[in-house]
Amino acid sequence: MKEIKLEWLTLRNFMGVKEFTLKANGEDLKVFGDNATGKTTLFSAFTWLLFDKDSQNKKDFGIKTLENGKEKHMIDHEVECGLTVDNESLTLRKVYREKWTQKRGSSASEFTGHETNYFLDGTPLKKGEFNKRIETIVEEEIFKLLTSPSYFNEQVKWQDRRKILLSISGEVSNTEIFKSNNELKGLELILKGKSMEDFRKTVNARRKAINDELDRIPIRINEIEKSIPEGDGNVPELRKQVLQLDDEIEELQGQVSAIKTGNAVLTKQGELQKVEMEIHNLKRELESGSKDEVYRLRAKLQEEQSNLQTFQSRKRSAESQQQFNQEQIQRVEKSLSELRNRWQERSKEEFTHEVECECPTCGQELPEEKVQSAKDKALAQFNARKSTDLGNIQEDGKRGAAEKKKYEDEVARLQKEIDDLSEPIAAKEKAIAKLTEELTTVESKVQDASENQRYQELNETREHLLDGIAELKDRAEDAAGDIGDEITEKKAERAELNAEIARYANVNNLKERMQELKDQEEQLAAEFEKLEHHLFLTDEFIRAKVRIMEEKINAKFKFARFKLFEEQINGGLQEVCETVYEGVPYSSGLNNAARINVGLDIINTLSEFHGIKAPIFVDNAEAVTKLIDTEAQLISLVVSEPDKKLRVENIELEEAI
Repeated sequence: MKEIKLEWLTLRNFMGVKEFTLKANGEDLKVFGDNATGKTTLFSAFTWLLFDKDSQNKKDFGIKTLENGKEKHMIDHEVECGLTVDNESLTLRKVYREKWTQKRGSSASEFTGHETNYFLDGTPLKKGEFNKRIETIVEEEIFKLLTSPSYFNEQVKWQDRRKILLSISGEVSNTEIFKSNNELKGLELILKGKSMEDFRKTVNARRKAINDELDRIPIRINEIEKSIPEGDGNVPELRKQVLQLDDEIEELQGQVSAIKTGNAVLTKQGELQKVEMEIHNLKRELESGSKDEVYRLRAKLQEEQSNLQTFQSRKRSAESQQQFNQEQIQRVEKSLSELRNRWQERSKEEFTHEVECECPTCGQELPEEKVQSAKDKALAQFNARKSTDLGNIQEDGKRGAAEKKKYEDEVARLQKEIDDLSEPIAAKEKAIAKLTEELTTVESKVQDASENQRYQELNETREHLLDGIAELKDRAEDAAGDIGDEITEKKAERAELNAEIARYANVNNLKERMQELKDQEEQLAAEFEKLEHHLFLTDEFIRAKVRIMEEKINAKFKFARFKLFEEQINGGLQEVCETVYEGVPYSSGLNNAARINVGLDIINTLSEFHGIKAPIFVDNAEAVTKLIDTEAQLISLVVSEPDKKLRVENIELEEAI
């Protein structure tokens, strides 16, 4: 087990303490002092040195010394301590100071911020290096848990306290819980591999669905009961009354028909039919023959016009392509002309070369053989480039000629296609002109029936007959209206009887549906009861798990006990984490002495679990007459009114005396 002991702790200008050295020598101490003499400041200085926080885990707190309520400037604020870690000594020192800078041209210094310097065994370190060295000794959170009896219960969130306790005791397996209670064995089969949380979600969702359905079923049954007519109802008698009304309605409708279709109307309608037949026959006689020829000629004309459009479209397409190819030929010819000019110009170029006969470095004349060699080399390069350029121009010319030939061949082909289309186009235009002339001649011979005198006389007779029929019917409408009202009343009476018959005919179906709903209600109620039992088993499972967890955790402590779940009004369980001592919760009602000893008990267990012993600072230690045993170094901070300055006693020496 790693053991950390405080050998000495020195404060200089820290939180009102001008200078004080606590000489612990790794032993248990009692530090006495009146209120505001600096007891708690010792612990804050120690935690600030290690972690930049005070004893209450606050990072933002006042370090500077105050004088008349104002900060004193230009002084260093320093904490230094000596530790032994597994009998290996080390010294830690941290200095917090103001930065004053004298700008160029100014005699006065200006405050420009603060800086913190870090030292390990007298060697200055960067902040990151210093923190890494502290981490090798102990993690910050573990150190706080092991050095303050109040930290676990008062500064750690209950969710994190719960995690710490579970990490100490270990998780409880489902198998362990099932073995603890025979009644839960059935639950293991019901779960079918599901997690307890998922199973409860499924059950609760199904319970809600069933509950909603059970709320709706009585409403549906009530609606069905309301729709069932009272009494059994005499359906045969009702049907007999309907048949009687059918006969009466039919008789009344016959009377109306007789009125509307009286003899006078029938006579006029007969005359009208004869006139309309004569009109139809006359029109057919006048228009027959010539009309058929008109239709034939129009169809033939449309066919020839369509064929002409097809030939014309093909010709326009060929002419468009022809124009494009001719433009391409012009483009290629222009390019070939430019190539010929380039070839002529390049072939006429002659070699010219000026050779420097003097050395550019020393100014002496160069030997004749060197001059001639340079000239020959330049001539060879000129001839090679000229030959290459002329060859490239010739190749471009060949490609251009081939491209021109391709377009010329295409022009010839398209011209033949255009010439071939001209003959059928001319033939179609001639045929269309001839058909148009024939159609005009035939249409002029068709006789318009509306211009025939006999046709006009028959139409006038038809109009007179229609007016006469309408006048006769208007007179009959008034008489038929009264009978129509009576028919409407009897139809309404018949509809009521049919509706009543339908209600009685549907009674059996309604009663069957009502029974189905009642059966469904019983089944859902039984399923709901079964789900309630499943939830009860899961609650029992959770309670068993709670009991085992709390037993395992509490077994790790001598005095402290822990409540990890709280029973709700509805019977459910809610996760909590409350420290309890002799039945009294830490957060309500537990006195300071018990709180301190419970905190020490927790530190003892955590120290054993992490394998680390660290100095414990017990603030307000005057509240305890006897602290429980602990193997770690103990520094008790005791309020003592007579001690206006801090006074230190060695606990072992005190006990020896």
